[in-house]
Amino acid sequence: MQGKAALDPENRALYGEILRPPAGCEVDAAVATTYTLDFETALVVPATLAFHAAETRAQTLDTPLALLEGLERLASRIAIFCEAGRIRAMPKEGNRLTALLEETVTEVLAPEGGAFHPKLWLLRFRPVTGEGPARLRLALLSRNLTTDTSWDMSLCLDGAVGEANINGNAPLVTLLTELPNLASGRPTPTRVKTMVASLATDLARAEWEYPENIRKICFAVNGLGGKVWKPRVGRTLGIVSPFVTDGALSALSARVLPENAILLGRSEEMALLKPETLARFEQCLTLDEMAETEDGEETEDAQGPVPAHGLHAKVFLTENHSSTEITIGSGNATTAALIDGSNVEVFATLSGYTRHLGTVADQLAEDLLGRFLRPFRQDHTPETPGEDAAARRLDLLRRKLAEAAPELRCVETGELVRLHLSTGTPVHLPDGITLSVWPLMAGRMHATSLPLVDCAERALMPLPLRDVTRWIGVLLRDEETGLEQSFTLGTTLKDLPDRRSSEILRSFIENRETFLRYIRLLLGDVSAATQALFAAGKGGKLDGVFGTERDSPILEDMVRALSGDGRQLRDIERLVRRLAGPDSDETDVIPREFLTLWETFRQVLPENAP
Repeated sequence: MQGKAALDPENRALYGEILRPPAGCEVDAAVATTYTLDFETALVVPATLAFHAAETRAQTLDTPLALLEGLERLASRIAIFCEAGRIRAMPKEGNRLTALLEETVTEVLAPEGGAFHPKLWLLRFRPVTGEGPARLRLALLSRNLTTDTSWDMSLCLDGAVGEANINGNAPLVTLLTELPNLASGRPTPTRVKTMVASLATDLARAEWEYPENIRKICFAVNGLGGKVWKPRVGRTLGIVSPFVTDGALSALSARVLPENAILLGRSEEMALLKPETLARFEQCLTLDEMAETEDGEETEDAQGPVPAHGLHAKVFLTENHSSTEITIGSGNATTAALIDGSNVEVFATLSGYTRHLGTVADQLAEDLLGRFLRPFRQDHTPETPGEDAAARRLDLLRRKLAEAAPELRCVETGELVRLHLSTGTPVHLPDGITLSVWPLMAGRMHATSLPLVDCAERALMPLPLRDVTRWIGVLLRDEETGLEQSFTLGTTLKDLPDRRSSEILRSFIENRETFLRYIRLLLGDVSAATQALFAAGKGGKLDGVFGTERDSPILEDMVRALSGDGRQLRDIERLVRRLAGPDSDETDVIPREFLTLWETFRQVLPENAP
């Protein structure tokens, strides 16, 4: 955000930039909150943090080994909290690496009965040398942790940890402190609780660096009890909100003349408003259809109520005396977000002189965001009452399933594992609604129909151990309207064989050539190794056991690693043990000449290596 360009679409920030550590630092801990989540995006986050040179999300996903190493190095430093039952359904070809997110993702429910809707990242960075103070980064977003190509807003603040608590950070500290207590069904892992508590302590003392022309920043959180916060409205009002309700818009615009009020929303939502509500805003605008996707192409529909593209930013603009205030965050102009406070939401209000930030009209000017806007026209056909009622019934059942504490018990049957599903409390299906579930990696074609979900175990299809996760796919269907909800639900996984991680690793490192590429990933320059793996993932080939003229030999890399702290060599030792077992080095994927070389290095490994 720079000066008067806060809503200029040319003022962009990439998600990867938000996660990129400052020079000379590495991620020590990170917590994220989101309403919806898809596993593909969640898998890329640890890899992005580990491999700053990962140029695109697609390239990263095409390289399972890069994902695996990124997850193993950094998944234990990341905690993601999302709305229970809002993890998106997996595509037909699932990624078995989702098993490595089992301790990273915690599903939660809003305590006031609404949606868990905040979207933020809090990251702590420490110098790679281990010397010097920690740095914090706070990102407040309107976008979820998904593949959506929506129009979103973000605020990114860097800061240092000071000596004393700062009152202005208190709302964010409260949100962070409460997160582990909102877990649904499966308790928040102890590791996550400890990390979140440590981050909350530092957040309380965070001293933020303000963007240009911003004099003050105030934070607010709704949905955790207490007084419900809403934007302070002055003589003008600008609202950017994809989802809107009559009650919230009426309350916000009550003291503003229509000629001083502007509403930017989505056509299908604004079509549901009363005429008298729309009359409170002289300008009612929507995004031009060609602007909803950057290249004008269609995208796949998203699961759930959030659009895959189009407007998704939430912004409240107003002028008070000589100041302009810009509020961004997760909350829409809806009753649940701003009136009754049933949703958990997070906001940041930035204040500065109007002469620096501009007026409300300036922010939506024709040469900025205004060039992508068109007047709202009442031409959208709203959903039928029957479809709306069916959606509410399915949403209620989704929440009940999340609250029922589902469990999966593993039973080995030969080379396969059969999963047995049960719940801590019974969930009875309303008449006219059907329920199907399946182990996530098996896919929807292997779904089992259930007449009810209760404490009695029900067997699902058997799977190879490498495909066993704590996630199940769920399909709810309203027979009268044909409306469906498909999503992923977490469970508590019991009696899981200890060797699953090794089985997952073996599924990717299936031959000697792949093993040597993985060793180069562990030893070499992160950028070069990742690019080489990207090439191999797209059909390229890495020649030679110990390198070629273009690649530094593995032997040289190992010697260089030995002169350091030994971290990379310990990674190799862990890899060899996991592929071969603790009592033998015999394996069909590790070249014999490498094992001979490695035995020499094993004898001189630093004892205090991480």
